[in-house]
Amino acid sequence: MAKPGDETGTWQDSEIRFDAPLSQLALRPGEVRARARTESSNRFSSQFQIDGIGSVEDTKGNNGEKGMLSITNLRLIWQCQRNSKVNLSIGYGAIISLNIRNANSRLRGATHAGQIPLAEPANEI
Repeated sequence: MAKPGDETGTWQDSEIRFDAPLSQLALRPGEVRARARTESSNRFSSQFQIDGIGSVEDTKGNNGEKGMLSITNLRLIWQCQRNSKVNLSIGYGAIISLNIRNANSRLRGATHAGQIPLAEPANEI
């Protein structure tokens, strides 16, 4: 496993990093990311389509912060819209499952909530 800040090893597919330097959010060779869908369109602007979701709100660590969730072939990347230094990278090897449920929000009304149980002890996002 690569040490934080060690860019020579492959860590993107197995580690969880909070507030990582922007250089660590950059895609490594072979990693691909789709561009976000706009709310008014289901069309993607990238030819290689995995998925991207705009306007994703963090309700755990940065409660109420909206950001962009990118899905690559190695990891999930959430980046705050207001401050790009607030971010999260979750390698697929650290994810146990993904649960999506219907939820009610005071701000947005009926919506969906995602919960990601992680392999590291006492972690859940």
